[in-house]
Amino acid sequence: MTHVQRKTSTHPQRQWFAADMTIIPSGDFMMGTLGYAEQLTQVEFDPDAWSWIKGATRSDDTGSEQTVVPFAIDLRESERWVAFAPTGRMQPRQFVSGFQRVLNEAVVEAGLLPVDWEVDLVTSEGRIEAWLHDHPRVFWMRRTIKFSNPGKDLSDDEAEMRALAANRKTEEFAAPRGQTLNTEVDDFREKIEGTGRGNLDIILKARSLRGQSKQVFNSRNSADYTYVDDFGTNLEQGIETVLRALREYVDKVRGLGQSRLSAADDEGPDH
Repeated sequence: MTHVQRKTSTHPQRQWFAADMTIIPSGDFMMGTLGYAEQLTQVEFDPDAWSWIKGATRSDDTGSEQTVVPFAIDLRESERWVAFAPTGRMQPRQFVSGFQRVLNEAVVEAGLLPVDWEVDLVTSEGRIEAWLHDHPRVFWMRRTIKFSNPGKDLSDDEAEMRALAANRKTEEFAAPRGQTLNTEVDDFREKIEGTGRGNLDIILKARSLRGQSKQVFNSRNSADYTYVDDFGTNLEQGIETVLRALREYVDKVRGLGQSRLSAADDEGPDH
């Protein structure tokens, strides 16, 4: 069920496969590979004629170390994180697109509900804070709230969305002409909470210090990352490497969440 073919104007024969899937004994994590095969024409050099033009050609549906990557998933209901190792030809946005296609193909084949599963790049609030530090003159923000599992408690927004039978809620904030938004107040900080759990998409626009250019931050194109040891073309080693990175990330997120909870508890019942 984890195979889908998509025809486009540029890649009419591209096929996506999720494969090599293994669940660890505890049932908490699954590992595997995701990649695409495409029709490529290969040319052999003709040494007798000393020519590429006269060389034999053949076409194959094939993948490569640039189009097949290892991934790992935290299967627990309260988590559902995914980690993967990108390549030059399998960038984060492309992985998300392919993984989502494969998931939804399998969901339809299996008759599961809901039939539209989403995969979101996770951008921690720390990455947004770092961008704001370098680009403080923010004049425009768009905030899109989504249903997700798991996520920050956005119960009021989600109740409103359910009442309207909506699965998206978008807010837009624009400063007066020539001015900037106040990004230092708590209200602004609350607006970006949730990106690290997949609940929110945030787009920010800021002017340069001289006001001659604009910089854009889009959480849909940004992902948290960590560096791992190079596993070359050894996908089995790559799967183990990505699983370790995922475990470490989940532990980090859990620890951060606990610290926030403790800090909130220390503030007393009025906070």
